[in-house]
Amino acid sequence: MERILITGVTGFIGANLVSHFNDMSSYFLVGHSRDVSRAQTIFGAGSVQLIDTYSTKIFNELKIDTVIHLAGIAHDLSNQYKPNDYYRVNFENTKIIFDEFIKSSARKFIFLSSIKAAIDSSSVPIDESVVPHPVTDYGKSKLQAEEYIQSIKIDSSKKAYIFRPCMIHGKGNKGNLNLLYRYAKTGLPYPFGSFANQRSFLSMDNLNHIVQSFLEKDIPSGIFNLSDDGYISTSELYQLISIELGQKPKIWNLSAWLVRILFKMAGKKATLNKLTEDMMVSNEKILRYINLPLPLEIREGLRKTIRSFNGA
Repeated sequence: MERILITGVTGFIGANLVSHFNDMSSYFLVGHSRDVSRAQTIFGAGSVQLIDTYSTKIFNELKIDTVIHLAGIAHDLSNQYKPNDYYRVNFENTKIIFDEFIKSSARKFIFLSSIKAAIDSSSVPIDESVVPHPVTDYGKSKLQAEEYIQSIKIDSSKKAYIFRPCMIHGKGNKGNLNLLYRYAKTGLPYPFGSFANQRSFLSMDNLNHIVQSFLEKDIPSGIFNLSDDGYISTSELYQLISIELGQKPKIWNLSAWLVRILFKMAGKKATLNKLTEDMMVSNEKILRYINLPLPLEIREGLRKTIRSFNGA
């Protein structure tokens, strides 16, 4: 039986991983949470063993085979975090748990980084060879954690995987996809149809599939970009949402030049960029190693997430 420790277990990704692996008798789950009582309320009895601290001793006592490190600061939609918080949580805490992993008997370490550790936007599919140039404190702190993991020489019996996912979505998602869903639900037109951007996404089903493949296969250590197959524009995404809501999509093709000027004058350039910039990620490397097709095509995965917003 594979024994897995998941940090950040009560988060969106952690909770979905627990749900995925709970259906399989070949896995035993241990979840790390700073608030065990809250985690018990979320998961109930029996689904996952919960701990509020970790160490080499605990890893060995629990006979952990794989550490999946998810805990970190990602989307700060409420603007409650300061720059130092990102480095403390995303870098320093990753360094601490990786050091404990190195000293323990655990064999595999999976670190959930972000494509933002490499690049903030791209109009061509980027692969793992791109020279990292993060823009935000979030991306920079994730890159620091990546560099630390890569700087440590590990025993040949151990593997360290750095996952760089693009935007992850699924049941319980609380990111920018929710904001677009709520906007579409108002019935107001999407005014940025003239921006023909292309974006990568990653459905939670496909992430679950990838993680399971890395647990079951003998894959060498390294960095791996994670995304669904294909790309989609924000305009097409708005159309998908509208159709799932039973509404006729309304898209305005306002002048891109004029829109940029207006948003710049309003101090909302970053908001416009989130909606209209390209973010194309190549998943060729990950597909070579798992040697299996991903369960969901990009649009099918997005439809499934949209339906979860709508209670379906």
